[in-house]
Amino acid sequence: MAEVVAKVHRALDEAQLALEVQEQLIEDLRADADGQRQAADPSPSEETLAAREALALLTVRERQILVLISQGNSNRRVAKALGISEKTVKNHLSAVFMKVGASDRTQAVVMGIRSGIVSIGEPFNDASGSMSASE
Repeated sequence: MAEVVAKVHRALDEAQLALEVQEQLIEDLRADADGQRQAADPSPSEETLAAREALALLTVRERQILVLISQGNSNRRVAKALGISEKTVKNHLSAVFMKVGASDRTQAVVMGIRSGIVSIGEPFNDASGSMSASE
């Protein structure tokens, strides 16, 4: 039993570290975005145009999911907010990754930010409303 508890603690520590890395990435992106706004180039970069083209392929539901995950919501919370199953959320995310050429949710969110679909200035939105502490 002690070994299982130790493994759970290690997994939680790893998850916490991953979240901290993502939070730092978001803070860095905000700082970059603020800096870019101050020295804004009137024409979008090739990278931004490519992100817009890729994201134009997304369905309305895929865009909703991208926005919700960009706000820090888990697949479970996104599923609850949209009234769909967690497996359906995963399927939509897989489609998003394929369409935009992203390998994970962070890359997809970054592309969403670059294209203007996702706003990093928005506060965290717990899409599920009130959730129990066990979720």
